[in-house]
Amino acid sequence: MGSMVVVGLVWFVFHNVVPRLDLNAWVGAFAVLTLWRMIVWWRYREADFTVQGRAWLRHAVLAAFIGGVLWGLGSLFLFPPGLLVYQLTFMVTLAMMATAAMFSYSPHYRTYFAYFTPSMVPGIIALEFQREPPQEALGVGLLLLCCVVLVSVRTYNRMFLESLALRLEKIDLVAQLTAQKDVAEAANLAKSRFLAAASHDLRQPVHALNLYLGAFSQMELPKPAGVMLGKVRQCAQIMDEMFRTLLDISELDAGAIKPQVGAFSLAPLFARARVEFEPQARAKGIELRVRRCSQHLRSDPVLVERVLRNLISNAIRYTERGRVVVGCRPRGNVRRICVYDTGLGIEPHQQSLVFEEFYQVGNRERDRSKGLGLGLAIVQRLARLLQAPVLLRSQPGKGSLFAFDVECAQEVATPRVHLAPRSSDSRDLADALVVVVDDEELILDAARSLLEQWGCTVVTAVSRSAALQKLAGSSRPPDVVICDYRLRDQETGISVIEAIRNEFNGDIPALLLTGETDPGQLRKIAASGIALLHKPLRDDELNDAICALRARRSVLQV
Repeated sequence: MGSMVVVGLVWFVFHNVVPRLDLNAWVGAFAVLTLWRMIVWWRYREADFTVQGRAWLRHAVLAAFIGGVLWGLGSLFLFPPGLLVYQLTFMVTLAMMATAAMFSYSPHYRTYFAYFTPSMVPGIIALEFQREPPQEALGVGLLLLCCVVLVSVRTYNRMFLESLALRLEKIDLVAQLTAQKDVAEAANLAKSRFLAAASHDLRQPVHALNLYLGAFSQMELPKPAGVMLGKVRQCAQIMDEMFRTLLDISELDAGAIKPQVGAFSLAPLFARARVEFEPQARAKGIELRVRRCSQHLRSDPVLVERVLRNLISNAIRYTERGRVVVGCRPRGNVRRICVYDTGLGIEPHQQSLVFEEFYQVGNRERDRSKGLGLGLAIVQRLARLLQAPVLLRSQPGKGSLFAFDVECAQEVATPRVHLAPRSSDSRDLADALVVVVDDEELILDAARSLLEQWGCTVVTAVSRSAALQKLAGSSRPPDVVICDYRLRDQETGISVIEAIRNEFNGDIPALLLTGETDPGQLRKIAASGIALLHKPLRDDELNDAICALRARRSVLQV
């Protein structure tokens, strides 16, 4: 279409000085060429160029060649004898068209050459045949211009091809990265599914082991056997901690944990931290200092406490001598909660790696007593939920500082919370009727052994129908129902508990046990309102949970 505009201007300038028939025929040929090119464009405008690209290119080269030939033919009649101005006008038009074509044709060098050669060469030859000094000088000048243009086009062509290659390479890299990202996400999802399935299956025997060990601890054993039992329980506790840590990671990655923001006092968190970790620090021969802080903050107190506990645990684990200091510092409208230790310290190139899963400084031998290397990975995920990035400053051999900022809040009245006494005294459960439902016979036997040691009357069943059948002749409602969440034949512990409550027409205290990590299932359990504990469960935790359920029921009845 641009060529047609220029051809129209040529017709307007030359129609009175050259044969009209030749000029009209020349313009008509350009019009036919333009129409043909539009038809070709329409045909290929939605084409798949991976299949039809070569056909389109052949048409483009042919059209450029025909256009160049038509401009070259113009040299036969658009050189009116003795009219130097018109001759110069036509040659300047040719040079302008050749220069303008650089930007549209030079990406494909052969297309430009197919247009340029037949358009410029006849005009230069026609100038030389005039045998006049001005025309000969102009012909030489145009010849030099042609050389410069061809070199420029060649350079531009190379630049275009290089930029195109880089662009295509970038597209390929993006496609590869996208594919790798999809593969990584699929692998991560598969890992989560595997973790959910494997975790549930592995928790079952560990849970049974904990119950058997609890039953053993109630028996009178010889001293050597008691020492051996203590070591076995220590091994079971290490496995238990590993499972709990993996569960935390799975819940955080799945987005099952949502912050519950509110105002709270920092003092109780620090007090609980001192009580929990002071024995560990004393056992290692280091000092734990927890500074007093009565500041009120605004965040999720449970998640803040989890972050704090993980940081303190990590500091004690990697500190062999000296001290661990816990405190907070004012920083405008926030308080910076800090955990400082005089431990190993972290090399600069490792400081970004310590927040990765299973990465541990100074534990190449993978000593399981030093944990799994997931503590700081959990901290980072929790801090991200709280929008409180963790600050790390460390010097090798001198220690480390971990800190995070929490927004200040107005002081609020802290309600008194009366907790049920923590006790493993079996007399608390004497004569209690406890129903245990689980599809694992080993767990049922372990639970019966432990509960009978505590003086309970125990009814065990593998399903809802079996539990209802065994309770059919009892006029006494169970004191507590303990049920596994996932049972056979797609039955759940929720339906079992509801059926037993309906059978006795009462709100019987119930406890769900599960090894589930799937967030969807965890949400269903949370929505039921039934108390939940995760497998594997220690005997003292089970005792505390049962006592707490019975105590709460007694308070409600009063």
